Amino acid sequence: MSTTAGLKIIKPLFESWNEIQQPSAIHSTDQCMAFNEPFRELFGLLRQERASERFMAEFISPWSSYRLRVGVRRALGRRFDGTSFDAEVITCPLCTVEQELVYQTIVKDISRIKSWEDTMLQSERLTAMGKLSGEIAHEINNPLGGILLYANLIKEDLPGGHEAEKNLEKIIKLASKCRIIAKGLLNFGRSSSRGYAPVDLNHVIREMFSLIGDHNLFSMVNTRFDFEENLPHLVGDRGQLEQVVLNLMMNAAEAMEGSGELMITTRSSKKPASVRLVVEDSGPGIPEESRLKIFEPFYTTKRSGQGTGLGLSITHGIVQRHGGRISVDISDLGGAMFTVSLPLDTGAGIEG
Repeated sequence: MSTTAGLKIIKPLFESWNEIQQPSAIHSTDQCMAFNEPFRELFGLLRQERASERFMAEFISPWSSYRLRVGVRRALGRRFDGTSFDAEVITCPLCTVEQELVYQTIVKDISRIKSWEDTMLQSERLTAMGKLSGEIAHEINNPLGGILLYANLIKEDLPGGHEAEKNLEKIIKLASKCRIIAKGLLNFGRSSSRGYAPVDLNHVIREMFSLIGDHNLFSMVNTRFDFEENLPHLVGDRGQLEQVVLNLMMNAAEAMEGSGELMITTRSSKKPASVRLVVEDSGPGIPEESRLKIFEPFYTTKRSGQGTGLGLSITHGIVQRHGGRISVDISDLGGAMFTVSLPLDTGAGIEG
């Protein structure tokens, strides 16, 4: 079927159809015959662009030239500036020209709807994970309490300077670390906390590093601290903030596989009144395509069996509950740089 012949026949339809406000195109199985002004604007077409020189596959992906899918479906819209968007596509037969069907396709940009759906799905997943993690934490808290109790009793019974004392101290430190993790799991998914009080972030970092500094992951890591003196205290849940610091330090050490540079920085800001924690490493970094997903539950860039994908999602949840934000970028050290911004007054939140 020639495009010219087709347009002559459908011209009366086209004149009324062109008034449709939704981006619409008239086409054969795969070749455009006409499109209206909203369609041109949606896909970024120039005024001089002729519909007859374009194929529907250039606008909608996927688009089958062999078996056209009629009805409503979701697809990817492709603009001519190289960007794309989530689209709802409605295709239906319009008329027959020279024994060949002519179709009309209406396209709707649903990027905002899709984003809202993804946000709601993420919220549901976080809620489910909050319930599950709370049950797990309760199950492991009692055995950990027993380990700490008996380890301390044995330590008290040992004579001073006994060679087993150092090993017991390590057991106590590691069990304490597990309890902190369990506490973080209990807090994960909760919308609020009643344990808010002034917190010295510098002190929290020093204390958490003292727990894990002798871990073999840090044996060949050069850890540097750049703390702002007299850093303002923020109002927050100390246990949850300990979890944030612990997760970010352990995540950096695991990324470097026990060898490299780790830089931990704190700074304050007056507008807005907030403190900032920056954790940088010299590891392999995080690919750009993974940065948007890195805070999702169960998403991990680690090899199979080396991570659950929960640490950063827990961290993200805690930061959000404190009215702050967390982001990831490339560090000057060559690896990842995680930046946590927290308002001094948790109720105020941070804009942007």
